Amino acid sequence: MSKTDSVVAENQTAETPAQPTAQPSTEAKAEPAKGRAAPRVEAADGPPQRIDTLFLWNRLKRTDPKATKPFTRSGGFRGTQIDPTWRLMMMTEQFGPVGKGWGYEQMDWTIAERMVFICARVWYIDPETKEKCFTGPQWGGTEMVRRRNGMEMPDDECFKMSMTDAVGKCLLQLGLAADIYMGQFDDSKYREESEAFYAAKANPDLQPEAIEAFEAEVKRRLNGCLDLDDLEEVWRGGVGTRLREIGAIDRAAQHRITGLFAQKKAEILKREEEDGREAA
Repeated sequence: MSKTDSVVAENQTAETPAQPTAQPSTEAKAEPAKGRAAPRVEAADGPPQRIDTLFLWNRLKRTDPKATKPFTRSGGFRGTQIDPTWRLMMMTEQFGPVGKGWGYEQMDWTIAERMVFICARVWYIDPETKEKCFTGPQWGGTEMVRRRNGMEMPDDECFKMSMTDAVGKCLLQLGLAADIYMGQFDDSKYREESEAFYAAKANPDLQPEAIEAFEAEVKRRLNGCLDLDDLEEVWRGGVGTRLREIGAIDRAAQHRITGLFAQKKAEILKREEEDGREAA
């Protein structure tokens, strides 16, 4: 890792990212990408609605505690180091393989004060519009020599580490590992939540396909419910426990499935009320 901004000082204060202004549009709405809500645009006969400008930021901001390592420098300087390979994996998960769904390019480089400086920017393909987008350029720097056993030796990885440094700064502009830069990782409760989130994310039963299959199974079982006792039996048949697990990784799916129960309960109560009026 670089000795500059590839690590984050614990007392560093991150600037709040500027929010772009939503532009009204009269074009037809595009089909939403799978797993992503469609952006809000101006209705034909209504006021303009806000676009979800934080979609990527919210998808990338949470850091896996296993991909971090605390460090302390002389003078009591403390910080959190982020595994650069984890950053690459997160971008690949979001956009696809490097070079296809996203990538980075060197824009400039220089050597000064026995340090290598590289300027780079990251590009990515917007998952909805398929437009090629770019981050702002960032510089990364690394010392060209390192001291071992009291002797200075050339560092043959200084160029690579400078590029890693620059790319990491670019990815922060998209929100990657933003929770560390914003100081949230200093909270032990937040770190525990992040550990639970990534543990759930790695669970095969909580992958998108598995959640989709579970939701379909719940719909099937609810269709067979004739009264509130049947509804209660379905809920106690492991659905409640599974929903708590799903909520750790996909709140939207949790709310959808919970809503199915509320809808079915309302249907049963309405039918029982109509049957009671007919009997009277």
